[in-house]
Amino acid sequence: MNDQTYEPSHDTDILLNLVKVGKEDKVLDMGSGSGILGIWSLIMGGKVMFVDINPYATTSTLCSLKVNNLYNSPNYLGVLNCDLLSCLRKYNFDAAIFNPPYLPVEEYNEWIGYSWSGGKDGSKVLVDFLKTVKANRIYTLYSSLSDEDRILYAINKGRFKISQKYEKVIGYERLIGLELVKEDDKGSFSRA
Repeated sequence: MNDQTYEPSHDTDILLNLVKVGKEDKVLDMGSGSGILGIWSLIMGGKVMFVDINPYATTSTLCSLKVNNLYNSPNYLGVLNCDLLSCLRKYNFDAAIFNPPYLPVEEYNEWIGYSWSGGKDGSKVLVDFLKTVKANRIYTLYSSLSDEDRILYAINKGRFKISQKYEKVIGYERLIGLELVKEDDKGSFSRA
């Protein structure tokens, strides 16, 4: 790990407790950071693609894969350095995991700032992700400091249903972890 990569914290723990990946599920670890969420998915049997905008984070992900003897795993699909899904042409995932930047700040003078800078209202990066991701399930979270109404609107507009919710209070902030399930064309919901 390096000082430009977000270290696992309370938000990571929330997602680790929510994430359920089936054997052979195709999984996206968006904003992989150290890679812990995607590594957990690999251990559960998923096929995992790691993506982060921060080049230091993608290096940390690669190091974590090597340290955990998973770099040569047949289920490891690769590590990409790009902004959200801009580097993927055609993709569909069974599950997408995203611990997004959720604080209402814009601090981009160092790479580590991309880990917490969620835009002026703390929801921009997550909302942009929800508009573009193609997945049956999404595991994500947001902060009580974020624009919750904007996030819930994006969830509904993307035809997702909240199937699990976990909240944790940390100081003056509340973190809300979610499992979202995609509604199919017939109006019913995919089951994990």
